[in-house]
Amino acid sequence: MGSSPQGTSARAGGTTQTGWFDFTSLLGGASVKAILSQNSGDYQTVSLADYRKGLARQLGLSPERIAVPQQVHGHKVGPAIPGHVQRGTDGLFTDDPQVVLSLQVADCAPVFFYHHQSRFRGLVHAGWQGLAGGILTAAANLLQARGVDLNQMEVVIGPTIEMACYEVDSEVAELFSSTVWQPNSDGRFQLDLMAAVREQLVGAGLPAARINSVDVCTRCDSRCHSYRRDGELAGRMVAFFWIADGNRTHIRNSND
Repeated sequence: MGSSPQGTSARAGGTTQTGWFDFTSLLGGASVKAILSQNSGDYQTVSLADYRKGLARQLGLSPERIAVPQQVHGHKVGPAIPGHVQRGTDGLFTDDPQVVLSLQVADCAPVFFYHHQSRFRGLVHAGWQGLAGGILTAAANLLQARGVDLNQMEVVIGPTIEMACYEVDSEVAELFSSTVWQPNSDGRFQLDLMAAVREQLVGAGLPAARINSVDVCTRCDSRCHSYRRDGELAGRMVAFFWIADGNRTHIRNSND
């Protein structure tokens, strides 16, 4: 997916449960849980808020503990407040083990941050607009302001649309360095969103060796929702990020 040789990738994302991508092992923590729902028809018949609550209950998580960014395709990140949608934000951070971070994606990259010593963690929605505005640089600045050592951060980039499937116009391509896009035969450009995420993370001071990614293209893989594939009818995949021993109930199979 990403053309950058830095960091590592996991072809199946460590999927261990039916209906979920599980990134927990890539973050290297026994207590932290980082997952993303796979394609489900349920989203088409209920509101996204109710869909999220239903998924949370399947996992044994209290919906009242969930913090969600509004996701306006911007570049703002902020502190998570459980039970609230954080207006104007596309990423949230917390060191409260009781808080469950969540967001939704359908081609954009969900980016998970975790610091083992402090258990400070974050979840960021990174699409081309947010990246052009420097959302991952803003995330790194927030971490440093909280005294978190960037050299000790673990980062996982979840499934996103691959370069071959992501065509943009010149106005979008020119917002990024020429290392993450290339012209195509139609006079437009193919943008490598994964590489753009990696480039911004490294540029903000995150170690390349601690940035992992999942080798799944949302447009090509039928397990994923994709706006580029399905248009206005596209559903959304929902990410959850929490500390298992910070909550009274633990993860269970979504089919239980």
